[in-house]
Amino acid sequence: MKILIADDHIPYCETVKECLSAKGWRVLLANTIEDATAVINAHHDTLNLVLLDIEFNGEQQSGMDVLAYSRKHYPLLPVVMITGKGSLDTAVRATKLGAENFYEKSLMTTDRLIELVAAYANNKLSRNEQQLIKFLSSHGIITQSPRMLAVAEDILRYARTNLNILISGETGTGKGLVAKAIHTTSTRNKGPFVHVDIPNIARELFQSEMFGHVRGAFTGALQDRRGYFATAHRGTLFLDEIGELLPDLQACLLIPVEQKRFCRVGSTEYEEVDIRFVTATDRDLARMVENGSFREQLFYRLRDVEVMLPPLRERPEDIPLIAQSELCRLCRENHQPEKAFTPGALELLRSLKWQGNVRELISTVRRCYAIAVDCEFIKEADVVSVTQCPPSSRSTGPSPLATLRDAAAQAEKEAIVTQLKIHKGNVTKAAAALKISRESLYQKMSIYGIAPKQYRDH
Repeated sequence: MKILIADDHIPYCETVKECLSAKGWRVLLANTIEDATAVINAHHDTLNLVLLDIEFNGEQQSGMDVLAYSRKHYPLLPVVMITGKGSLDTAVRATKLGAENFYEKSLMTTDRLIELVAAYANNKLSRNEQQLIKFLSSHGIITQSPRMLAVAEDILRYARTNLNILISGETGTGKGLVAKAIHTTSTRNKGPFVHVDIPNIARELFQSEMFGHVRGAFTGALQDRRGYFATAHRGTLFLDEIGELLPDLQACLLIPVEQKRFCRVGSTEYEEVDIRFVTATDRDLARMVENGSFREQLFYRLRDVEVMLPPLRERPEDIPLIAQSELCRLCRENHQPEKAFTPGALELLRSLKWQGNVRELISTVRRCYAIAVDCEFIKEADVVSVTQCPPSSRSTGPSPLATLRDAAAQAEKEAIVTQLKIHKGNVTKAAAALKISRESLYQKMSIYGIAPKQYRDH
């Protein structure tokens, strides 16, 4: 157990240190803003808790600045604010900036102090867990969930092999990020990473896109063309949404995947490639194999091992981290001072179902940022305004505006359902037909309570 006490009142620091050291805990001291920041930088990976004063006499900055710095660079490090002259406004501001709690020195008895610190004694991640969190963060995956740390271990374990990997999980859980992490962690990281979005390949062009063609192979083939297989030589070929591939086109991949050789369209000469296949799907491929909609041979050739991503609702502890990280990124991107979600706003975000998972959460944060671009904090009301359901029959009177809104909302919902039925639950194709982005469609489906899986053939 290691604690930092950052306070400009030296006698107070020594008294607290003596009290905590008697319990066998290691205590570090910092009496200036500069020292506090330096100690946090040096020991952030082993600190269990920071007790941080707000006022540092004679300095331009305050403990609030240290808190903001800590939240930005070490979001998992617990910080408790202490002050000799607290106020409600200061307490609220500290909490909004991410402080775990806020205490007045005059009310902090020895027993209460020991109780407070003891609560964090076993709340420190192991060095291995910290390394896994950093590894995922370096690949754009923000988490502290044990479920996701297990995913990180799978990535590191499987990336060292040449096995073909199937990544499964609901839409928006980060399958593309995991695929890229597998590639960059593997021995193939000097080679290409070729991302193929299966639903966006026209049926009649599938073989040409995958394997290439020779000049004159068909009308419009004016020159030789390399396909995705040749482009991915000595690298990784990522087949995204493989579950959307039609059964007759699945047969085209059987020999190329197994033997890693193919013929271009219009040619009889085989070409060999050195490829690692990574595929992703939000469908239950095993069930599709059972009902005959996905070829068993292809399934087992593409799934030597499997990485399964949990939905966001099963790792709610990650929601505040992801939301605040995206908000900070938006502020940096737009050269603005950093903002923060209020505790109420974060709690509301945690309570939502997030049918579109991380992708939907990020989309929501971006809209919150847009409507509160000139504000210091994103409040609960801001979250409500971008996530609330359309007006319904709860209205007490026949307001023409409410009626028009209801009619528009109902028409929009029906249009979404119609396209999902036509495209058998394929969100990519439904979004294209509706002429909106997939992210927008997922958000609208969340608002209307529409689940694309119910329109798929199983």
